[in-house]
Amino acid sequence: MNGRPLFQLSPRLAACARLVPQGAKLADIGTDHAYLPVWLARRGTITHALACDLREGPLHRAQENIHKYRVQELVETRLSDGLSAVSAQEADTVVIAGMGGDLMVQILSKAPWLKDGKTLILQCMTSAEGLRRWLLAEGYRVEKENAVRSEGRVYSVMLVRWQAGEWQAGPLFPFIGLLGYEDGAEAREYILREIRHLENCLKGRRARGEESMAKELEEIVRQLTSLTKEEAT
Repeated sequence: MNGRPLFQLSPRLAACARLVPQGAKLADIGTDHAYLPVWLARRGTITHALACDLREGPLHRAQENIHKYRVQELVETRLSDGLSAVSAQEADTVVIAGMGGDLMVQILSKAPWLKDGKTLILQCMTSAEGLRRWLLAEGYRVEKENAVRSEGRVYSVMLVRWQAGEWQAGPLFPFIGLLGYEDGAEAREYILREIRHLENCLKGRRARGEESMAKELEEIVRQLTSLTKEEAT
């Protein structure tokens, strides 16, 4: 596929792109400029993509990029509130990146067809703990998780599929997912940041006299901190 030289993805989107299966039919939710589907189309990774957004403005910018990089035969735009305008037959891989975890839960909960063998690639900006708890409760299994630094902050990118039956997740899963302290500088930074956040939450609970909940949180902080000490030994 010829045309002008291809742009570079941001580290966040590049981390998502690396998890997209070859030959995927993609739905990119909250596509904005359609950078991800355009990039994947030009690289020959996907067979088709829906670049979805809730607003007309981002879709107009997406359409400009689709034509600019000559991928209109592979990528189409669609006005969609989350996955509401996407059918199960149109996508086998769904990317939701750059949103808060609470909004992602709302979107995913309205699309039960995702449990029918679909691949989810999720990168949330906030509330990752809530997203992981929801995934666990709904039977979605996080199969792979990577940390990535982008624009001065570290984020988690998850590869997720629904799986029948229960799967075991330890007490640290809601807070750091599958990330380990040995998984590189970005993962270490993610874990250390989570420790600092939980330490602040712990102080707040104790200040409000919520001692029972404070003790539970204190144990989580202790276990997370032990990960950093194990790596140092």
